[in-house]
Amino acid sequence: MTRAGTLRRAARLPLVLAASVALVASLAAAPATAVPPSPTPTPGAPSPRPPVPVPPLPASRFGVTITPRDGAVVGVAYPITAKFSAPVTNRALAEHNMHVYVNGTRSSGAWYWKTSTVALFRTMSFWPGHATLQVRLTLAGVELGHTAKVRYVGSSATTRNHTIRTPRALVAKVNGVTDRFVVRIDGVTVKNFATSLGKPGFETRSGIKAVMEKYALRHMTSIAAGITNPHDQYDLQVPWAVRITPTGEFVHGAPWALARLGRYNGSHGCTNLDVADSHWFYSQVIPGDPVVTTGTPRSMEYWNGLGAPYNIPWAVWLSHSALKGRA
Repeated sequence: MTRAGTLRRAARLPLVLAASVALVASLAAAPATAVPPSPTPTPGAPSPRPPVPVPPLPASRFGVTITPRDGAVVGVAYPITAKFSAPVTNRALAEHNMHVYVNGTRSSGAWYWKTSTVALFRTMSFWPGHATLQVRLTLAGVELGHTAKVRYVGSSATTRNHTIRTPRALVAKVNGVTDRFVVRIDGVTVKNFATSLGKPGFETRSGIKAVMEKYALRHMTSIAAGITNPHDQYDLQVPWAVRITPTGEFVHGAPWALARLGRYNGSHGCTNLDVADSHWFYSQVIPGDPVVTTGTPRSMEYWNGLGAPYNIPWAVWLSHSALKGRA
């Protein structure tokens, strides 16, 4: 190499060094990009597979029984009951598919869940007289609950219409202070009987009851009623007995009690009438006709018979409804 070439090479060397220093500096200032390391395969391990979809639980078809029965004619204090063959956990969905109509108009009532399989429907007051009540069920194929092994889905029979009718609105009002038994039909007073209710220690319950069943003649004994006091023993054939609670309250004829009818209370809890008056009442009433008692120190229980649900305050009733009466 000539002396001139050597001088030219020496002159370029500082420029190359400067460019190298600048490149290193720019690489150092640039943000680092993380590059994940490639997984190291484990010798003999299977390759990853997509998750297998879990099949749905098998379906079990539930049924629903409505009372009163389809086509029944009942009194105005007969609540509607829906009894499911499987527990219901989605109660809102159940109520959304069980609508009640009165004379073709959507009812303002609500369902009350008594248990996981039993719901009752009523309005704030009694049904109207001369009415057609229709329960419209649309539960076929609707899933209302499940367990770890099975889903409960409505059978085809759970979509149907169920019709009930009320005739006249007969309401008996019994006053334990005045000892009068007043019967109104469609709001008009038709009878005003003398009566006698339960004496101290055997007070008749105040509240709403409803006719359950009736007997032309009923054998009643103190032993069957659980009464052990020797001064309160009785064994009677009772005429025209109309049951109004499952715990033993009847409206019935009491020929042995004529002296106290309309004057004072002396029975063991039943509502006593003259034989002729009790015969008239027996001949007129049907299941669900209300008997409303006032003026005694003992209250009706919420569970005690067909009319008992009407003693539950409306706010409490709604608190046991998933939809509070709304669709």
